[in-house]
Amino acid sequence: PLLLWAKIPQEKFPVWMWLAPPLCSVLFFLGQVGTFRALASGDVSVATPVLGSKVVLTAVCSACLLPGQVAAKFWIGSALCSFGVGLLSWSGGGRKTGAGRAVGWGLIAAASFSLTDVIVAKAAPHIGLALFGPLMMSGLAALSVFVLPVWVWGGLARGLGRGWLVFGVIFIGVQSVGVLAGIVVSGDPIGVNVVYALRGLWSVGLVFWLGKWVGNLEAGLPGRILGTRALGAGLLFGAVWAVLA
Repeated sequence: PLLLWAKIPQEKFPVWMWLAPPLCSVLFFLGQVGTFRALASGDVSVATPVLGSKVVLTAVCSACLLPGQVAAKFWIGSALCSFGVGLLSWSGGGRKTGAGRAVGWGLIAAASFSLTDVIVAKAAPHIGLALFGPLMMSGLAALSVFVLPVWVWGGLARGLGRGWLVFGVIFIGVQSVGVLAGIVVSGDPIGVNVVYALRGLWSVGLVFWLGKWVGNLEAGLPGRILGTRALGAGLLFGAVWAVLA
C-alpha cells in the first residue's frame, strides 16, 4: 500500500543511497536469522540480553555514520535499556547449554539490526518512506523464500502450519514497518530503539497474564527473580525518560 504514495525523489543525493534498500534487506534478513538461531541455540535468558545490546550498538553506529554527535542522554538511555533487558530476562542462574552459540548469533543479530536502523535513518529520508519501505521489504521477502526448505512447500500447500505462519508474517511485518516508519519520521534510530525495547516489559506482563492459559508457568517464579525483573522494568522506563526528556 505504501507504493500508492511513492514519488520519484526530486532532490539530489549520492547515487550509493539507492543501494541502501537492498543492503538493508540483507542486513535485516541476517538479523532475523541471528535472532531465531540465538533463541534456538541456548537459554532465552542468555540470548535476550545479548539481543538487547542492539540499543548500545545503534548508538555506536549512529556516532560513526550519522552527522553530528550523539547526545549524552542517548548513551545513558542506551545503557539503562540494555541493563533493563538483561534483568527482565534473568532466570536465576544455572548451567546454560549452548550459551556460546546463543551469544554469537545474538551479537550477529544485534549488529545487523543496528546497521539496518542507522542506514535507514541516513538514506530513507532522501528516497522517501513510501518508496524505500517497499523496496526493502521486497528484497527481504525474496531472501526469505530461500530459508524455507523445498520439501516444506507441499505441507504448506495442504494447510499444515499455514495459519501460524501467516500470523507470524503479519505480526513481524507490522512490527518491521512500524519501526522503519518511526526511524524515518523521527530521524532518531536510538530513541526509537529505546522505546521499542519496552516490548520486553509487555512480554513479561503477557506471560503473567496469559501464562497459565498457554502452559507457561513463569508467574510462579521465586520472588527474587520477580523482583529482579521489576527492577529491569524500572530501568526500561528510566531509559525512555532519559531519551525523551
